[in-house]
Amino acid sequence: MEIPWLIHKSFESAVLMYTLALLCHLLSRKTPAICCLVLGLILNGASLILRYWSFLPLMPLFQGPFFLPFAMGLVGLRSYAAEGGRPFFPGLVLAVAWAAYLFPNDFYLPYLQFKTPFAHGLFIFAIIGKALFLLAGEAGLGVLVSPGKSGAARQVASNLLWGFFFWTLSVFSGAVWSWLGWGSALVWDDPVIAVSMATWLLYALLLHLHLTRFSAPATRAAFITAGALWIICLGVVPELGPFRMPGWLL
Repeated sequence: MEIPWLIHKSFESAVLMYTLALLCHLLSRKTPAICCLVLGLILNGASLILRYWSFLPLMPLFQGPFFLPFAMGLVGLRSYAAEGGRPFFPGLVLAVAWAAYLFPNDFYLPYLQFKTPFAHGLFIFAIIGKALFLLAGEAGLGVLVSPGKSGAARQVASNLLWGFFFWTLSVFSGAVWSWLGWGSALVWDDPVIAVSMATWLLYALLLHLHLTRFSAPATRAAFITAGALWIICLGVVPELGPFRMPGWLL
């Protein structure tokens, strides 16, 4: 049994579990939804371990969409299980998982300077940061829909703060990797680096806007939700590959 087949089938099974979780959520079956989410995370995690292990010492630099639903589910599952809010959480995880499944990107760059762990920090910390920014936007949307719920407001602040922290670690890791690998600072005319720094500046502004409470909670939530759209358009969509029809539909 080949490892690529296992990678594909385990992720395909994870997408199925995420789909069942959303259906249970829509039917107000919270416990089955949580169970399906946990099973999906286990299958998704197994797929990621095999994917990473198969290509070491390289890293799956442009396969973030496969890692993103796992990171989002792992971070947001506890608050989803503990609170009555987060109505959009299963749908957001499923949407990202289906995007990766239908638009897979199996492109690898033959980087030679991968001996430093900072190279992997650039990728892993960015995935965690994106997941937290998307969850902050999901919680912000919950604030807009149900302004009276304090749980969603707490999740906005927590996800925003930790997302900025991990995104900063990703940028720092990329700068150190560039210096150790090529003996130079970051290449600012690279589109990926430019978008990464623009995202850092955007969320630095959103974080200050939220912490200083410069505007009303609904206004801050709207800006943070718009930030999640920024992540989707400039951080998720560019990493998607061409459309691929699922094998079970052929």
